[in-house]
Amino acid sequence: MPALVVLQLAGALVVGLPAGQAAAQATPAPAACAAAQQAHATQRRQVLNPQLQVVLLGELHDDPADHAWQLQTLQALKAAGRPLSLGLEMVPAPRQPVLDRWNAGQLDMTNLLLQVGWQEVWGHDPRLYLPLLAWARQQGVPLLALNAEPSLVRRVNREGLAAIPRQQRGGIGLPAPAGAAYRQRLEQSWRGHSGHTSGPLTPAQAAALQRFIDSQLLRDRAMAEQIAAARQRDPQRLVVALIGRGHLENGDGVPAQLRALGSTRVLPLIRGDQPAACLPIPTGARLGAYLESDSDGVWVRQVAPGSAAAAADLRPGDRILAVNGVAVERAGQVIRAVRLHPDGSPLQLTLLRHGRRLTLELELPPRTEPALASGDNAPSPSPAPSSPA
Repeated sequence: MPALVVLQLAGALVVGLPAGQAAAQATPAPAACAAAQQAHATQRRQVLNPQLQVVLLGELHDDPADHAWQLQTLQALKAAGRPLSLGLEMVPAPRQPVLDRWNAGQLDMTNLLLQVGWQEVWGHDPRLYLPLLAWARQQGVPLLALNAEPSLVRRVNREGLAAIPRQQRGGIGLPAPAGAAYRQRLEQSWRGHSGHTSGPLTPAQAAALQRFIDSQLLRDRAMAEQIAAARQRDPQRLVVALIGRGHLENGDGVPAQLRALGSTRVLPLIRGDQPAACLPIPTGARLGAYLESDSDGVWVRQVAPGSAAAAADLRPGDRILAVNGVAVERAGQVIRAVRLHPDGSPLQLTLLRHGRRLTLELELPPRTEPALASGDNAPSPSPAPSSPA
């Protein structure tokens, strides 16, 4: 496995635009952002209910806007004074000792990802998760491993759950049965992956479908049991879990298994459909701007009021040509330069605005995040199309 280069990425990532559209795309209409803000405020009131014991934050694993929303929700909960722990679908429960070493400050980010086997057990771009993991580390929020081991899930998919004794299931109990609506959604997913898109199933196909449903219920049960166990160990601590949408939609999946375990004060949430540029800039962004990369370079998509970017008159639609005299072509290069820029000296941005070249000097707030790994001089991979700095 090639070495991972882990960058200093604070804040979250949000969905960008197709190549070539960054400069031309208008800012969302005020009404669209107002509606998004109202939906965000409603969710904020729900999530800040002090009676809650568990909050499940759904995600599409490769959607940066979902991860931005997850981070903002965590920040709101922390600001409200709730003691938190952060559960991760991405990490199998038997690998909790690795997270314990991370929680104790004994691992840097690179070794955390390597030792949990991120690429093997999860595979989705870790850069989408780095801001969440870094925030948890900075805020002293312990991470919890929730999922079943992939090898066990594959075995259930081959043999069925009933064929595997509990002592070979890592102690995971028998799941509560899936409701009719959940079964239907799981069947649709199975049909989409297996190619049996329509028509009745043969007995062999029906058996394969049941094994697939078993494997998903096993994962739901594993996550629910780990959440319930964490609550039992520390009843005052709110468990917030990052989980795929399919495992919590309509109260099915993990919420249903939690109910079966006696947990009722559970809030499953999915980010509302809202323009990414309407999302507030996450707390901790030094520059205070969302950036987008396309084939023509790096563009400013959004500027946060009161930020260093706003104070220096950086504007949406500006194309960033260079940072401190060094040419840039990707948003990740700008993000890296901002993160590593030393305190106490101005940051210089060379821009192209309406065809005119100009230079801005910005006074950045002090850095608040520690380095996540060594290798600051290594080249950075490109982040998602739109990212905050």
